[in-house]
Amino acid sequence: MCLSNVYRASDRELIMELAAQIRQEAGEVIVRDLFGAAKRIPGSVASVDLENNIVLIDTQEAPAEKA
Repeated sequence: MCLSNVYRASDRELIMELAAQIRQEAGEVIVRDLFGAAKRIPGSVASVDLENNIVLIDTQEAPAEKA
């Protein structure tokens, strides 16, 4: 079985450990772990490293508020 850790590409912050399924859908990346728990991340898949089981996601950051 091949499970991967999913990180935000910009700062390598861990989004999910041991992801079993990753799906791109309508501007979001849907990541599901081995037990079925899912997260929806606005953005797109930046990189998939199958040798090291690492997936990087380019997230869409919310615009900063004007001061």
